[in-house]
Amino acid sequence: MSPRWLSCLILTSVVTSGLVQAAPPPRGWPAEPFAPLTPERIAALPAAERAAWETYWQQSERLASELPARAHADASPLQPMSGPPKGGIHSKGLRLEAPTAWYATEEARAVANRVVAGQLEIGGWPKGRDYSRDLDPDRARPAGSDGATFDNNATISELHYLAEAITAAPGDPRATKWSAGFERGLRYLFAAQYPHGGFPQYYPLIGGYHDGVTFNDDAMTNVLELLRDVGAGAAPFAFVPPELRQASAARFQRGVACTLATQLRDANGRRTVWCQQYDPLTLRAAAARNFEPIADASRESARVVLMLMRLPDPSPEVREAVEGAVAWFRRTALHDLKVRRAPGDTRGEAIPAPGAPPLWARFYEPGTTTPIFGDRDRTIHYDLAEVSAERIAGYTWYTDAPASVLRRYEKWQARR
Repeated sequence: MSPRWLSCLILTSVVTSGLVQAAPPPRGWPAEPFAPLTPERIAALPAAERAAWETYWQQSERLASELPARAHADASPLQPMSGPPKGGIHSKGLRLEAPTAWYATEEARAVANRVVAGQLEIGGWPKGRDYSRDLDPDRARPAGSDGATFDNNATISELHYLAEAITAAPGDPRATKWSAGFERGLRYLFAAQYPHGGFPQYYPLIGGYHDGVTFNDDAMTNVLELLRDVGAGAAPFAFVPPELRQASAARFQRGVACTLATQLRDANGRRTVWCQQYDPLTLRAAAARNFEPIADASRESARVVLMLMRLPDPSPEVREAVEGAVAWFRRTALHDLKVRRAPGDTRGEAIPAPGAPPLWARFYEPGTTTPIFGDRDRTIHYDLAEVSAERIAGYTWYTDAPASVLRRYEKWQARR
């Protein structure tokens, strides 16, 4: 047995089912629940910061009052999760990677009409809409927790689709209402952005961990990339008026500043990666759902770094952020492992596989290189086999996303 394979067995004893030695026992989360944004917290801010946050809160409350029923999310990660909207958690029927010519077809234009019909008056969209058919009138407006959100690509996907349809339909009278819907959606993004540049998961705010600055499932990164492309007038956003392009570019820069401010550091002060979620006011790392503890998050961090590497003229701080994250990805890579999936299972667990490409756990214990796994009872495990079967099958615990960062990093260095 080679020394490298032996070291792999020792390492993976904490991420698989006890190949060499037992993993440390599971532990519980800290007792403090997530602290959403509230008027009381805003009132405690220094006077110089308070006014902008008070304005933000008042606007969120006003917009929430315009919805037919205020969306109420989990008050804290300790409460049960609400179910997904009917039809699934991701929107259907939006072809965002179709050939350009397809968006000029009647089929594509019918979808654009449905996208506008499904837009909320406040400008955003709920998740889980089915645009492959006419919308159910009973689902035309949100109820319960089905509010406007950036979760699961909602709102950003709709804006991308409308932009494709508008660009492909010069002279079509229907494009006027698509353009109006796009502008209303873009202004919704502007309104949702926190004063420090971050974005919540839902807007208007609905409480609980949804108020956190959310990198989870790329929510904030998706918003920033759209603002970047609109600001640059990149395809398919060349139709956007100059004043909105300028505003988008400024909002993107604020978002980048917030992103840099939330990058984690290790015990030696070195920049590492990002957590899934942050406190909306303090920007301290925070937990989200019961199985999503405070952790160094490899998957979400990979998307953040790719976004930073696409900046045309990176500042010294951006370069330091990229270098720190790349070094962390190299330290935390799991070697000689692959993900084994049962039939019909898209998640899977890691098993030994000599010579396999690098793999990463989704979560690492903060400040360490130790993979961790959460469960619905708010416990943290060092061995995925100890997690409930429902969570093993229902969550993506491993990822190869950082590999794309490491591949692109060499070219990024050369451009510098």
